Amino acid sequence: MTFGEKLQKLRAREGLSQDALAELLNVSRQAVSRWERDETMPETEKVVRISDCFHVTTDYLLKDGPEHFPPASRPLPDPGEVWRKYGFLLAWAAALWGVTICLRMLPMAIMAWGNAWPASVYLSIVCLLPGTSVTAAGALLARRWQRAGRFRRQDLGRALTLASGLMMVPVSLAWLLDHLLPEGERPGGSPYSGFTVRFLLVFLTLGLLLALLPPRKGREKKTE
Repeated sequence: MTFGEKLQKLRAREGLSQDALAELLNVSRQAVSRWERDETMPETEKVVRISDCFHVTTDYLLKDGPEHFPPASRPLPDPGEVWRKYGFLLAWAAALWGVTICLRMLPMAIMAWGNAWPASVYLSIVCLLPGTSVTAAGALLARRWQRAGRFRRQDLGRALTLASGLMMVPVSLAWLLDHLLPEGERPGGSPYSGFTVRFLLVFLTLGLLLALLPPRKGREKKTE
C-alpha cells in the first residue's frame, strides 16, 4: 500500500473526516486530500504527528510493505481520544433532555390557550421555550463538535449564547406586551425572578465571550 492508501484507511478506521484530520494536524483539508491521492508527501513533523494520532510507526507509514493493516483495538483506550470521538454524545443527550422537557410542558402550553390570544401565545412560549432552548443548544454543539472532530470553546460559546438568548425572549416579550396591551390582557410581567434574569445575562455574556474570542494561534493558521 502507498502512503496515501494507508492514511485513508487509518482515517476511515478512526471514523475521521478529512476536515477533522486536518484540524488535528493543523493543516488544510486540501493538504490531507493531496496526501491521500499520493500527489504530495507531508513534512517529517506531520508524519510523526500522523503516527502518533493513529498509533502506528513512521516505518509503517513510509515503507511500501508489509500489506498487513494494524488493528484498531488497544488494551486501554486513551481518555482524551474517547472524549474527542464520543464526547458529542453528551451534547445529543442534552438535546434529547430538552425534547422531554418540551413534551412534559406541552399540556400546560395547550391549556394556556383558554386565555386571550396574546396571553395564550405568551404563556405557550414560556412553557415551551426552556426545553426548546436546551434542545437547540445541545444539537448545535453536537453538530459543530462532530464536524470539527473535537470540542471547541467557540462552539460551546455559540451554544450558551443560543440557549440563554432564547430564554431571554419571554422577558423581552413580557415587557413589550405590558406596554402595548390593555391592562386586562397583559400577561403579568416577567416569567423569571430577578435572580434568574441576572443568571441568564451572565451566561449570555459568557457565551458571547467564548464565541467571539479569537482561537489560539496554533489553531488559527493552517499550513499546506
